[in-house]
Amino acid sequence: MSDAKTINQLLNVALTTSANHYDFYLKAANAVETPQVRALLMVLAETEGDLIERIRTMMATGILDAIEEIARTPQSEEPNPTPFGMDRTPFSASNPDTDPRLFACNRALEMEFKGYRFFKSISSRAKSEMMKRLFDYLAFIKSEQIIKIRRVCSSF
Repeated sequence: MSDAKTINQLLNVALTTSANHYDFYLKAANAVETPQVRALLMVLAETEGDLIERIRTMMATGILDAIEEIARTPQSEEPNPTPFGMDRTPFSASNPDTDPRLFACNRALEMEFKGYRFFKSISSRAKSEMMKRLFDYLAFIKSEQIIKIRRVCSSF
């Protein structure tokens, strides 16, 4: 199988993953009643939409720009996977089982970590340096989304 065909197939998988996340965020934003949570979900949907556009652009024009961007970007460590509000004692100020903000934050974190780990997994098994860098780039974008979720959710 040619490299171009392999890249296209993997970009299709990345596109499907991002489209599923985008769909989840939009549906969840329409369903929630808390304005802060709705705002967070809309920001995440927008970010996911941007990622979808980047992937489509890569499919149309190639992956060189993404490869160059990740080469310029300092490599960061894996983002913190700890969910919010894990104090489930009767005296805790908030509980992720009953607080819709924490539930939405934790669900968003869970989804983004799945995406992050998925892209890192493909990167670690890539047979070429180009594929490794491409999926490191996609994982980097997911790690930035995780940081954004943490920043917004910490303000709740």
